Amino acid sequence: MNESTFNSNNPAMRFLTNLFNIFWVNLLFFFTCIPIITIGPSLCALYRVCLKIISGEDPMVYNEYFREFKNSFKKGTLLWIVVLLLGGLFAFELYGIYFRDDLISGSLDWLQYPVWAMLLIVVQVFLYGFALLAVFENSFKNTIINSILLSIKHIPITILLIAVWLFTPLLVNTFPQTFYGVVGCEIFFNLALRVYICSVFLHKAFDLKKIKVTKGGVVYEQSYDDLIEYVDENDKDSSEDSSDEDDDEDDEEYEPDELDDVDEDEDEDDDSDEDEEDDEEDESDDDDESEDDEESDDEEEDEDEESSSDDSEED
Repeated sequence: MNESTFNSNNPAMRFLTNLFNIFWVNLLFFFTCIPIITIGPSLCALYRVCLKIISGEDPMVYNEYFREFKNSFKKGTLLWIVVLLLGGLFAFELYGIYFRDDLISGSLDWLQYPVWAMLLIVVQVFLYGFALLAVFENSFKNTIINSILLSIKHIPITILLIAVWLFTPLLVNTFPQTFYGVVGCEIFFNLALRVYICSVFLHKAFDLKKIKVTKGGVVYEQSYDDLIEYVDENDKDSSEDSSDEDDDEDDEEYEPDELDDVDEDEDEDDDSDEDEEDDEEDESDDDDESEDDEESDDEEEDEDEESSSDDSEED
């Protein structure tokens, strides 16, 4: 059998690997969404894994999923609560406007327009916000602002994202007999598949690049973020090599003649110190000799005086 069949870069093997990863991350997403309040960080983790797959990577699904689930737990939960509460509020208002005439009179039908506008903002945040939290480090406020701006900038992608999320509800509403089959597919596959399809469009909206890099004669696909890390590591290595080369050049520029001159200067300093010490010793010796001479002169004078006194006594 051809060895290239089981090569990880083989298109068939990559397709099967991605298919299994989507199935596996779908189960993780389903179980982490059971408390309902954790749907926000679960969406962030699901987007993180799917965007990595789109970028051509082969992530460790379990580790990557729960790492992102932990990192985005606070912001993801807060964003989910905001989307859930505001979305439910505006949806209820629209329900009252269209289906409950006893709650809102016909003269207030114009209220539907600002409600639709606010609901549209909530939808924009839902479509882009969780993916932004999964990819970029940003404040909660800036994440909401960026979600709105991106949805306006990429209107075709926004429409496609809405269509992807509404496909299953519309299918069940149109064909009620498909309800149980759709629910089974949602549990085992469709949740992650829907986010995977959205990630294809969000990958372009976020300008995340899929770049092919050749290493050791083999072509690999790397995401933009990983390529930046790879380039930064190479820059660090090159800077370290250049610093080592500069140190070597400095060592070469420090020639032996200069070392000899330094040694000679040190020898001259040592000789001058020794000469000064010798001079000091000679001076001290001269002082001692002069003192000895003075003492000897004093002794001779004393002896002369004694001899003169003796002669006088004899006379």
